[in-house]
Amino acid sequence: MIFFRLYFLMHGVVGLQPVLLAQNLVPNGSFEDYLICPGSYSLNPAEFRVISWRSINTGSPDYFNTCSEGEAAVPYNWAGVSEAYEGHGYAGIYTWMNGEKDYREYLHCKLSEQLIKDSLYHIEFRYKLSSYSKFSIDRIGLLLSDSLVSFSNDLSLNLKPTFSFIQDSALTPNTGAWEIASANYQAKGDEQYLTIGNFFNNQNTNFYHIQFRPESQAMLANSAYYYIDDVKVVPEFSQPIPLEDLQPAFAGEETRLNTIYVLKNIQFEFNRSTLMPVSYVDLDKVVTYMVNNPGVHVRLGGHTDDIGNNEYNSILSGNRAKSAAAYLGSKGIDQNRISTFGYGETRPLVEDLNEEARQINRRVEIEFYR
Repeated sequence: MIFFRLYFLMHGVVGLQPVLLAQNLVPNGSFEDYLICPGSYSLNPAEFRVISWRSINTGSPDYFNTCSEGEAAVPYNWAGVSEAYEGHGYAGIYTWMNGEKDYREYLHCKLSEQLIKDSLYHIEFRYKLSSYSKFSIDRIGLLLSDSLVSFSNDLSLNLKPTFSFIQDSALTPNTGAWEIASANYQAKGDEQYLTIGNFFNNQNTNFYHIQFRPESQAMLANSAYYYIDDVKVVPEFSQPIPLEDLQPAFAGEETRLNTIYVLKNIQFEFNRSTLMPVSYVDLDKVVTYMVNNPGVHVRLGGHTDDIGNNEYNSILSGNRAKSAAAYLGSKGIDQNRISTFGYGETRPLVEDLNEEARQINRRVEIEFYR
């Protein structure tokens, strides 16, 4: 008989994308981990409760996540409508506000290690104008610094950014989509803090009034508000390695016995074991294979990354495996041909604790045997 294993992503999504095996020095760079699920916008910096991130001044960044059932949900929230670029969460900051006051918000974190003098690093993040913003601007910046500083006001920082990403116009064909700010950097040495925002005052920031955009949010009627996601600082010598190089993808054709495959796109509701409809496409391929091979027996096993309680991860991964088994059963596959297991975080493919390793370890696999 033949069996296969399915290993499930803890937070909900598995995909075959190139990953950087070198460590991303930005902790929680895709804003997945939080202390408290957000309910709405932040009224003060203390309400921005995202692990490893903080405000550097008295401005109050906001957090959005699919876990929220309020105004800070993803994709629908008080600032607009947007899926996360990566994962389930992203941050939001005011980068410009019309008027005499140069109100600004910034995202600030400490890198997992100091940069090494004269070494090369690749730096990037994604930013997106919120769909309820009535203004867009032509710039955003990033600062790498060697010391922790804080400011007792909510104005534009009197600091020169390491990089200023300035467009030719405040409104471009890409405005409103996820855009990328990207640069290579030769370290001066000892940089260990990162700050993202607009470092220019109003006088030196070009803006565009989007006149025909409906005024859906009064707080954004005179502002440019941007979502931020997927922040990375990676040693430049690192090369993207496709996940397929670690494990082949199951395509339902020319499947070999005793070979582990990864199932591409299994998704669950956040922190739950309920399958999302997008998962059915790949699971239907499994159904077809099993119908065409009546001697096939199936073992489903869920695997998570290292985030979270061991016992909880084991239960969650097991329940997700059972959900996949139930779907196969609903398509006519005899349940006697299916068994399920939950391994939690106990069998990682990569022994590391950075986001790239977690992305690899959160996986869905299949293995067939007779």
